[in-house]
Amino acid sequence: MRGENAAIADETEITQSFRPVAEEEPPPPAGPPPPPPGWNPFDVVGPWIGVLAALAVIGFLVWFFGFRHGGGSGHVVPRVVGLQEAQAISRLNRAGYDVKSIRLPLRRPRGVVGAQAPGAGSRLPTSGTVTIRVSTGRAPARQATTTTTATATTAATTTAAAPAATVPDVTGQDVVSGAGQVEAAGFVAQTDPVQAQGTPGTIVQESPPGGTGANAGETVTLGVAVGSSRPATQIPDVTGQTAAAARASLLQAKLTVRTTYRHGKAGVVLAQSPTGSAPAYTQVTIAVGR
Repeated sequence: MRGENAAIADETEITQSFRPVAEEEPPPPAGPPPPPPGWNPFDVVGPWIGVLAALAVIGFLVWFFGFRHGGGSGHVVPRVVGLQEAQAISRLNRAGYDVKSIRLPLRRPRGVVGAQAPGAGSRLPTSGTVTIRVSTGRAPARQATTTTTATATTAATTTAAAPAATVPDVTGQDVVSGAGQVEAAGFVAQTDPVQAQGTPGTIVQESPPGGTGANAGETVTLGVAVGSSRPATQIPDVTGQTAAAARASLLQAKLTVRTTYRHGKAGVVLAQSPTGSAPAYTQVTIAVGR
């Protein structure tokens, strides 16, 4: 028995000596080396913070001056150069602007807009005024220049320019047609009621007379026959209109017109007198700003 027990004991010891043992875990990997003495993380991040701050300031300045003050003030003025006067005025009015129309000799067909201010693409608040320059159909007069030399001094002498335009002869015509021709030639048509023989509404007098040279913008006075029977007519309200448009509206209503000027919005009718109704060809006085 002892021998068997000893054998069993020996066998147990052998068996135990072959039991698996747990493997030892490898040592953890080495971490990053410690920062050198005196190292500060702001030394790396600090410059980038400065760059980002500078970009933020630049972006704000671009928005403040480019968008807030430039891009958002007013609407874009449409281009009307090359259009007929009526089309140009209509387009600018639809865009919300008042229009001042000036007729003068330009190298364009009569009635065509040759220039505008402010120019197309400019920004202008609505209710602002756009000035258009409309051709009278005549090229600008050239100035003759002569140069004389005396010793070491050169003097330039300019001769007087020829009259800018010729007054059209409109006597005998209907006042609406005749006054329209006078205005298209670059003048201001003043129509005065006259007790004279002839069809009511016909031009019987003209001063200065047709064929006379005069500067653009001057007044041409037209005497209009009123007749003995003058039925009442309603006077349209033309305040706020351009001077040329107001005169045309009043003439269409069988009235005559006198234009005066006073301080105010340039080219726009500031007041009129009388109002209401009046006998045909009564003269209505309009006050235009300048």
